[in-house]
Amino acid sequence: MGVLEDLMLYLASLSHDPVVYSIVFFIYAVAATTFLPIPVELGLFLSPETPFAVKALILGAGKAVGSVLVFALGGKISGGAYKLFSKNRVLRAFMNGMRWFVTKTRYFGLYLILSCPLMVDTVPLYLFSLFNQKGLMNIRWFALTNFLAGVTRAAIVFAFFYWLGIKLV
Repeated sequence: MGVLEDLMLYLASLSHDPVVYSIVFFIYAVAATTFLPIPVELGLFLSPETPFAVKALILGAGKAVGSVLVFALGGKISGGAYKLFSKNRVLRAFMNGMRWFVTKTRYFGLYLILSCPLMVDTVPLYLFSLFNQKGLMNIRWFALTNFLAGVTRAAIVFAFFYWLGIKLV
């Protein structure tokens, strides 16, 4: 059994206790944002005892906390990454394209990408933090954008399943 299945089984085993479930779901959202390349929506389907709005806020809060960690790490490693990317023509073109994209779209582009259900958060977050020009994006707005995108993503999932006639709460 894989890590994802184990995590889902563990979350399901906690679903009867909304407080414990909420704490573990928050940690899961932080982990999915920072280093687990898995969609965070899976936790929305468990714990019918926990109101959906609470799960949406927990998801957003976990994504915000995780994004602060990623933002800080991206700022620390960006200099080395730029040197590494500059040595190869293809990587240099990728770096310039990403820098242009981050500069042009900033928080709005990040919000749109992270609001897409089933989007893996780790890659876009690291790219936005890595290719962020000094002073272009700040950590407070970066975290707020992630929070809002997490809540939006939960609302999209809820609306989609409601439209299908599947009740998530």
